[in-house]
Amino acid sequence: MLTTTVDGLWVLQAVTGVEQTCPELGLRPLLPRLDTPERALRHPVAAELKAAGALDDAGHVDPMIREWLTVLLRRDLALLVTISVPGRDATRASICRFASWWVVLERHEELVRLYPAGTASNETGASDLVVGQVERLCGVAEVAPLKPVTLDTEHLLASVRDAASLRTFLLSQNLDVDQLQIVTMAADPARSAHAAIVGLQAGVGPDEMARIAVGDSTVSIIDTPAGRVCVENVISGQRRYQIVSPGSRSDISGAVQRLIRRLPAGEEWYSYRRVV
Repeated sequence: MLTTTVDGLWVLQAVTGVEQTCPELGLRPLLPRLDTPERALRHPVAAELKAAGALDDAGHVDPMIREWLTVLLRRDLALLVTISVPGRDATRASICRFASWWVVLERHEELVRLYPAGTASNETGASDLVVGQVERLCGVAEVAPLKPVTLDTEHLLASVRDAASLRTFLLSQNLDVDQLQIVTMAADPARSAHAAIVGLQAGVGPDEMARIAVGDSTVSIIDTPAGRVCVENVISGQRRYQIVSPGSRSDISGAVQRLIRRLPAGEEWYSYRRVV
């Protein structure tokens, strides 16, 4: 694992010629005509990178780190995970695949972490790898004792404006006491930690989105005082629903796999290769 800063990653990009990594993380842009290797190596953070072994004395990037950056540059598909914990700034991470290689880039304020996640050549292996990385980012938690709840998204958005209207809406759904309590806690950002996951596919989106297609649904993992729940956004009969279920590893795994399958690559998500 490499731990550095946003500027440190910029230095490594400039030296290796990797113009773009994960734009969804809001990183420092690289301008090739201005941000030359010579200029980057004069940045104070270059000394820290040399001390960490990411750069050698000649200013060359460690070959393994160069490979990780190449995976980010040439990625075919990714999952963006945004983690919000009460009282803390959000953490964002991109779990990226190029061919069969997976690499993760995290950002928390000015700190970034870059590390390999492994390889996978089939859907089962890729699913296990992705869920393992999501679990590593979110940590392990007790599963909430919740009977699954299905909510109509359109009605939810039209009815809920604050905590009081949320309670009124949930009461109209005929939830039992435990369901009402857990769903209410899950909706309160001051009481629960929240991780939102969205799929990204390179090479098929509009030019204004850097040819990245963004998935049309999300999966959320929410840690409430009563335990972990999983919220899946699904479409059925041209209507959207939010399914709130216990946040077991199997529930999360199934929800994430369905999320990725809704990208244009469909069931070939684990092997899809973008056309450059």
